[in-house]
Amino acid sequence: MAAYRKALISFIDILGFRQIVGSRNCDEISIALKTMRKFSEGDDSGEEFNARVIQFSDSIIRIRPLDSKTNEDGGYGALFHELLDIGMMQGDLANNNIYIRGGVTIGDISYESGNIFGPGFIRAYDLESKIANYPRIVVDRKIFDAMKIDKRLYSSHNDLDDEIGYIARELKRGSDGIHFIDYLGVTLNNIDEPHIGGYSFLKQHKTNILGNIKSTSELDGETGKYLWAAMYHNQFLDSEIEKNEDTLELWITEEELPLLETVLDPLV
Repeated sequence: MAAYRKALISFIDILGFRQIVGSRNCDEISIALKTMRKFSEGDDSGEEFNARVIQFSDSIIRIRPLDSKTNEDGGYGALFHELLDIGMMQGDLANNNIYIRGGVTIGDISYESGNIFGPGFIRAYDLESKIANYPRIVVDRKIFDAMKIDKRLYSSHNDLDDEIGYIARELKRGSDGIHFIDYLGVTLNNIDEPHIGGYSFLKQHKTNILGNIKSTSELDGETGKYLWAAMYHNQFLDSEIEKNEDTLELWITEEELPLLETVLDPLV
C-alpha cells in the first residue's frame, strides 16, 4: 500500500543537455550522468546514510526520508549532508563545464514501485523550473522553519544554533532573497590541497564560463545563465580570496566579458 513519507527532496536538472549530447561523445555524457549519482554510491535506498537517487534522462531526484533507519537513534545531519553532497557534485560538474539547476525542499513523497509523486516532489520541481532561474540549487525557506520543530533534520550531536551555523557556511543568499548552495565554497572547503587544487579549480571555472559566453555582446537566456555564473564567481572571490598579483588572474574582468558592464545590480 502506497504511503507518503516526510523527506528532504532535491530535484536537479542538467542545463543545456541537448547541446551537450550534440557536442560531446558518449563517454563524456555517461561520466556526467554518473557524477550526478556519485555521492550515493553503495547503499542508495535512502534508509542508510546516502540519499535515494532516481535518475531519468538529464534529471535526478534525491530523497532522504526523515524516518530512515539512520535517523532512528538520532539525527545524522540530513540537511547538512544533502547540501554538502550536492555542492560537491555541482563543483565537480562545473569543473567539467556542465551546469545544473535545482531545488531542495522538505515535504511528503511516495517513491515505491517505480512511481514518484506527492506535494514534496511537486514543490522540488517548481523550485527548479520556476524559482532557480540560474545555474544554482536553491534551498526552500520552509526547511529552516521545519528545523525548529523536527530534530531529524540535524545532527543529534549539535544544538539547533550550531547546526544552522554549519549549514549557513554551505549557502549564499541572492539579491532576490533566495538561499542557494555555495558550490565554490563547498568544493574549496573539501578539496585536496586547497592552496594548489583550489587555485586550479577556480581558474578552470573562469575558463569554462568565458568559453561558454565567447565573444557575444548580446544578453539572452543562454548567455544569461553564464553571466550569473560569472558574477557568482567574482563575488565569491571578492569575499573569500585576497586579490594580489598571484591571484588577480582568477577574476573575470569587463575586458574579458564586456557583458559585465551592462549589469548594474548583482544577480547573485
